[in-house]
Amino acid sequence: MNHSKSMSSADFREFLDRELSQRSFLNPNYSLRAFARDLGVDSSFLSKLLNGKRSMTARTILTLAPRLSLTEDQIQSYVRGANGRRRRFSMSHENYAPIVELDNVSEQLDWAHLALLAMFDLKGFNPETSSINQRLDFPCEKLEVLLTDLAAMKLIAKSEDGTWCKEKNRYSICSRKFPRLNHVKRQILEQAAIMIPENFGDHSAMTFAISEARIPEANNRIIKFRRELAEFLHESDDKDHVYHLSISLFPAIKNLR
Repeated sequence: MNHSKSMSSADFREFLDRELSQRSFLNPNYSLRAFARDLGVDSSFLSKLLNGKRSMTARTILTLAPRLSLTEDQIQSYVRGANGRRRRFSMSHENYAPIVELDNVSEQLDWAHLALLAMFDLKGFNPETSSINQRLDFPCEKLEVLLTDLAAMKLIAKSEDGTWCKEKNRYSICSRKFPRLNHVKRQILEQAAIMIPENFGDHSAMTFAISEARIPEANNRIIKFRRELAEFLHESDDKDHVYHLSISLFPAIKNLR
């Protein structure tokens, strides 16, 4: 398929249908439910998309496409097509870049890499280590290492004037592909234990009985909520701080089955 021109939302629906058919051919046990799980959406939602009962908006494409074998140019082509067909859902691809799944992550990745990368979005940010040090309390030598690591991951790069600038605005890291991310999550939880009692941030917790059959849907709702809250907080032009957002849902007792 030629992706040099804008593809329509119907084209993306056809792509999804072909992708499901191909996976089912390679694995006869592969189902719509498995495809929905791999895409991070509810199976009923995916079924309605494929059957044309739900609109294939630019936002939906940007949610699903990074989990598929598509280049960024191909994703943007589908997005432009969706924007052209449904103007009221139009989203600028310059201002709303797709979520790019990273394929190279440092073995030394920790929370400081993510915090430093987020600092590039702060209003008036100065990428000099002497300036970064004022808000991220590491020696300048350590900050240089962090910057070099981010460059190796192709998240930042040197501009023509020699200063560091951000390369990707929206990215994701798959914990199945990079187990190191689980270490980062633990680091963030440890920081929460320190910061929240000092009234920096918010923490709430609930413990209740559930039906485990509802966990997949609960996970999908958490993903949706997390993305919507992140977009709400991140959309301001006057960003002046970097925060962690951590959401957990896990069993409190042993499973006897």
